[in-house]
Amino acid sequence: MTHTIQVCIRCNFTKTEEEKNGVRGGTQLHQNLLKKFEKWPLKEHFAVETTGCMGACSNACVIAFQAPGKIGWVFGGLNPRFSVPSILEFAEKYLNDPEGKVPYGDRPPELAAGLITRIYPAGTAPAANTGCD
Repeated sequence: MTHTIQVCIRCNFTKTEEEKNGVRGGTQLHQNLLKKFEKWPLKEHFAVETTGCMGACSNACVIAFQAPGKIGWVFGGLNPRFSVPSILEFAEKYLNDPEGKVPYGDRPPELAAGLITRIYPAGTAPAANTGCD
C-alpha cells in the first residue's frame, strides 16, 4: 500500500444540507467508497482513510489523494451517492503515473470540475510558466 485516498467524514451532503437520515455526506461517501473498494482490483495499492476535516467545508464532499513523492490532489463538490466510480477512475490514473500527474482532460469530469488544489512534493514544483494542466 503506497497510495492513500482520504475522505472527510464530516462533510455535509451539500452546501445547504448537512445530513440525510442522520448520516453526514462525507460518511456516506466513505461507506459507498468502501463497498466498491473491496472488489476493486487495485485495492492492494491504496489505503482508504478518514479525516475529521480538510478545511474545505464549502466544497463538500471532499477527498484527497496522496502518495510519497507524488503530487497530492484535493477534490470537492462530490456527490456521496454517485462519485465513487469517478474516484476509483482517478485513483487508477494517479497510481499509474510516477509523478501523480493526471492532466485535466484525463480526469473524470466530476473530479475535474471539483479540483480544489494540487500540491507538489517539496522541492519538485514545476517551473513558474508551465501553466495549469
